[in-house]
Amino acid sequence: MFTRSSRNIVRRIASRRFQHTATAAESAAKESPFTNKYNFDLNPPRVHEYWNYRNATVLLAFIPLFLVVAELGKTAGNGLRGLSSFIEFAESEKSPMKEQTYGKSQKSIYHKDE
Repeated sequence: MFTRSSRNIVRRIASRRFQHTATAAESAAKESPFTNKYNFDLNPPRVHEYWNYRNATVLLAFIPLFLVVAELGKTAGNGLRGLSSFIEFAESEKSPMKEQTYGKSQKSIYHKDE
């Protein structure tokens, strides 16, 4: 018996809530109509009209340009050593990593504790 009455109460509350939101939305729409303050295009063309032959030819015209830029970057970076130079520096005597040993405290730059 208690479950029936609680179900009925929940149904009544839910129906009142949904009716309230529906009427509130309708009244809000009637009170404030949309004003096109910034002159938006309210009837834009369909999506397929944006992609036309002109746009396609412009895109295809840039493909050789992209290939030329990629080839220039490849030839400009051809003489560089890349990551091997970092490894050589880390293994050299100039590297600060040579002075640090694992598990020991490091020297502070700011405080002279020696």
